Amino acid sequence: MQTYAQTDILEAVRKVIGDQKPEACYQCMKCTSGCPAAKVSDYRPHLMVILTKAGLAEEVMQSGIIWACSMCLKCKEYCPQDVAPFDVVTALKNVAISRGYKPPEMLVGMANSVLDYGYIMDKPMTITTTEFEEVSRESLGLPDIAHPKDIEKFKKFVSSFGYRRLS
Repeated sequence: MQTYAQTDILEAVRKVIGDQKPEACYQCMKCTSGCPAAKVSDYRPHLMVILTKAGLAEEVMQSGIIWACSMCLKCKEYCPQDVAPFDVVTALKNVAISRGYKPPEMLVGMANSVLDYGYIMDKPMTITTTEFEEVSRESLGLPDIAHPKDIEKFKKFVSSFGYRRLS
């Protein structure tokens, strides 16, 4: 028997995934075979679908494994059943944030940096050489990297979707 919280999560997932059919997953694992995150972590797209269907979405969100998804969409392309594990995981990420689960600090920093500077990281001031040495742009005679021209306009645009700085 599913609890109210589990039903609530499944409804939120259903809203995001639209016409996709997670119930059609027969665990062929084609999604996982094409997943770059599965090659370097414990993340398995087919398991995200199966565990969510089994009423274990809360446990999946608590584990933090959903943040390993690189959002490449290969799982969606590979799936012969239109299950769309990517959409299920995206929905779980949205529900996780709304319930106060925090993504890994690195992702928070990247998201905030995009909002603040228009880059995934702070404005790059150095270049890494093929020998993995950090060399300043200035010492190489390279110009400073400019911020995007309309960063304030970008911030307003992103804020209009409800995005806010994470802490």
